[in-house]
Amino acid sequence: MHTDARGHQIGFECTEAAALYSEAVESFVRRHADTVPLLQQSLAIEPDNVIAQTTFGLLLHGARKSALNKDMQQALRRATCSGRSISPREQCYINALQHACHGDLFAMVACFEQIVKDNPTDLLALSLAQGELFWMGEMERSLQLSQTAQPHWQSDIEGYPEFLSVYAFDLEEAGRYAQAEEIGRTSVELRSTNAWGTHAVAHALYMQGRHRQGVDWLSDKQSQWSNTNQIKYHIWWHQCLFHLEQGQHDAVLEHYDRWVRNHNEALVQVTPDLYIDMQNGSSMLWRLEQQGVDVGDRWEEMADLVTMRVDDMSSPFTSAHYAVILAATGQFDLCDSLIEQMNRFADTSNHTLASRFRNAAIPAGIAAIEHRKGHYQQVIDTLMPQRHLLWQMGGSHAQQDLFHQILVDAAVKLQKRELIAMLLKEIEAIGFAVPTENIAYKTAGKLLQ
Repeated sequence: MHTDARGHQIGFECTEAAALYSEAVESFVRRHADTVPLLQQSLAIEPDNVIAQTTFGLLLHGARKSALNKDMQQALRRATCSGRSISPREQCYINALQHACHGDLFAMVACFEQIVKDNPTDLLALSLAQGELFWMGEMERSLQLSQTAQPHWQSDIEGYPEFLSVYAFDLEEAGRYAQAEEIGRTSVELRSTNAWGTHAVAHALYMQGRHRQGVDWLSDKQSQWSNTNQIKYHIWWHQCLFHLEQGQHDAVLEHYDRWVRNHNEALVQVTPDLYIDMQNGSSMLWRLEQQGVDVGDRWEEMADLVTMRVDDMSSPFTSAHYAVILAATGQFDLCDSLIEQMNRFADTSNHTLASRFRNAAIPAGIAAIEHRKGHYQQVIDTLMPQRHLLWQMGGSHAQQDLFHQILVDAAVKLQKRELIAMLLKEIEAIGFAVPTENIAYKTAGKLLQ
């Protein structure tokens, strides 16, 4: 019998294939870049292995790119046609992939929850659940799951630093910043390459307005991430945020060009349109322009990529950012096509994300377009009724804040003081410490003096 690094049974016939699969799982939970190559090596030895094919399909789903749906479904077919006996745990993974293929994401998460209930140290299931819940905005549910697993973890269990990083991020999104920071820092102390723990601490610092400490926290971390996946570019987006809050625009542009959207980076060359990279780039350029910074032609390379994905409804939060990008380059006909595609999906699909497009991504996208056009009353008319539902797009509070900034700026442009005061109180309630000290809301704060 073969087992993974935490002793969970994995149904392999070949010891080498099992070892490669186990290594791929560890690579995934550590946010390393070699996860898929390792998994493919395992599959090359045992092509119809159930857990390997299922895991591969789940990773394809996590890439949030509709072009990969056929490959995901093929992985499911291979997993279910193997004829091998499987464990209840492996069956739960297969069920999760089946639900993902059918667009039933809450049922998919329920499978991961069952796995963690039965196997509390199954870090793969916990990490997959957090990723799925994060992009649906359901982080309270994610915290409940990590809290369920927490009593079963000890420091001598392989992957303990990675468990702590998952737990820390759940705590941060729940507004428990002190605890999140403490646990996140511990996870990095235990494993210096722990990018997810680094990320959790960065969030906690940003939400508390501790921007100088944020720069210090991240400034020496990049050297640790030679094998880290694209999360390192997102963490450098956080570094840009810290510099932006201190008015250090040259530093923001330097980090943007070197890390956030550097096409000389091997990972960016392989997947230049990765959803989170597009989110990072567009939201940072928008923020820079709001501060009067000339960003040159940096919008163009992202716009070229978006034109090929306006019909990709795999991520509501990403589609809303596509609207930001297309509007920034003046491609309003394509903006109309994007909103039309989003509306069609919301109206006709039984996918879990359909309602999230309707409630959050569509109004956010329309607001971004109207803001670029200078139609500020339309921004307010579109976002005000839906502002309390924007979380349904997924993303963190720090990421979702882009669309709150769009709404507040529209109110500032129209000098709507009572509305501004109300919105700032709501933003503080989300978890931002003293919003008027955030550079995006300083002008709004001055209007209220």
